[in-house]
Amino acid sequence: MQFRAGILYAVLFVVVAAGAYGVIATASSPSVTADDVEADYTLEEEGQDLEVDGQTFNVSTLSEGSGTVEYVNESAILEVEWSNGDTVLTEEGGQEYEVMISPSGGDGAGNASAGNESGGNASAGNETAGGAGNESAGGNESGGNESAGNESGGNASAGGESGPQAFSLIGEYDEDEYQIEEFSEEDDRPYVITGEGGERTAVPLEEFEEIDSERYEVNDSISFYEEESGQVVEGQVTSVSEEGVTVEYEGEEVTENELAHADTVSLNGQEFAVYFDGETAILSSNVEGLESQQTAVDEFNQRISGLWWVVILSILAMIVTAGLAFMPVRG
Repeated sequence: MQFRAGILYAVLFVVVAAGAYGVIATASSPSVTADDVEADYTLEEEGQDLEVDGQTFNVSTLSEGSGTVEYVNESAILEVEWSNGDTVLTEEGGQEYEVMISPSGGDGAGNASAGNESGGNASAGNETAGGAGNESAGGNESGGNESAGNESGGNASAGGESGPQAFSLIGEYDEDEYQIEEFSEEDDRPYVITGEGGERTAVPLEEFEEIDSERYEVNDSISFYEEESGQVVEGQVTSVSEEGVTVEYEGEEVTENELAHADTVSLNGQEFAVYFDGETAILSSNVEGLESQQTAVDEFNQRISGLWWVVILSILAMIVTAGLAFMPVRG
């Protein structure tokens, strides 16, 4: 009896597994297609332009299932940062200039006291009128000991700003012959040290003709060679700090947007559904249609995954049942 029951259950599980596998094998999987999709843009070749609300994009790459469109902003505000000791070119293949950030922008014109002077401390009396009565005519009274000042009119820096406010671009020079130093935060200009021994002299760098240099402050204009574009650009110094110098300039900025089948892309603030038919890309503003197709695909995959679990568990149950059927019975 035990053997026959085990065999029946084993056969039942085999039938269940076979049925589930049959459904898996014959099921037709839905897919995301461009059929019946209303195309806003059709991209067929590289170099093709498309305009989205006045903004022109260009197809830079296009292949089966993927592509790239890019937008070039020719008047973008870009920025470059230089640290202390970095090198800068002012023209292609020209001389390299080293960035030297000045320690402070103040000149220490303040810190002067207007007072701390005493207007008095003089006694008007403490004199005796005669021996009679040892009276004091002045009453030992003090007319002063009052201070007219001791008030500070300054201790203020004419610069009023702390931290670096300027930097210099220094051309190539013989470091064995010349030294460039900064003496203090009050006098933030770099100096060139020349001579030897007791005949050494310090000359402000901008006045030293044998070393090519230029000094810049915040809001100054500056020309430099921009390696990425391969052009000399005109910029403006926007900030100077101990960490570095920031220069803003106008140049080209390229924004790339990747295209992939059954995905979405945002162009100039508009979202499009992306479909590929071979090497042709179709952009549609009907994103809901793409989402509904993706939902159908996800639901189908979930059902197929469930059927595979039915197949696996049925086979395991069949093996266990068959094993129990062949176990010996007491008595």
